[in-house]
Amino acid sequence: MPLVLRRITLDDEQQVRAAAETMTADGGRWSYRFEPELPWDQYIALVRAREQDAGPDDVAHAELLADVDGTVVGRATIRLELDDFFRTLGGQIGYLVLPAHRGRGHATAILRQSLVFLREHGIGGPVLVTCDDDNHASAAVIEKNGGVLESVVPGVADVPKRRYWIG
Repeated sequence: MPLVLRRITLDDEQQVRAAAETMTADGGRWSYRFEPELPWDQYIALVRAREQDAGPDDVAHAELLADVDGTVVGRATIRLELDDFFRTLGGQIGYLVLPAHRGRGHATAILRQSLVFLREHGIGGPVLVTCDDDNHASAAVIEKNGGVLESVVPGVADVPKRRYWIG
């Protein structure tokens, strides 16, 4: 079954909460915006509202689930606007594949579909996608999607960032 990027629904609660726990146990984070203390319907409303107005400390973005035949395998965060941080280090697209689903081409599909999503929302031109300099798997995904390395810049916590542009 092909991977599909889709919006979160009421039916996704168990899988998303499990994904968040998996990422925490793996030393990562499901999403900087995940708020596990919220009742699920309120969390969904918050995620959807952030596509229009993220508030003063964030940018408008879509958070989509990567689904393969009903199983959540990852997510994409697609920024519909950029602030100084995202224009420099964060980029327009963030993606994640859960550890049990890595190495199957899902990240490449997530990034490819995220680029289509941006175009469908009127965001054309080159798209900035970044990754940590030592994240060779993510660099390969970006390059498979046409990413051209612009530069490596100082990042957060002394982790350099690779800045790619995808036409």
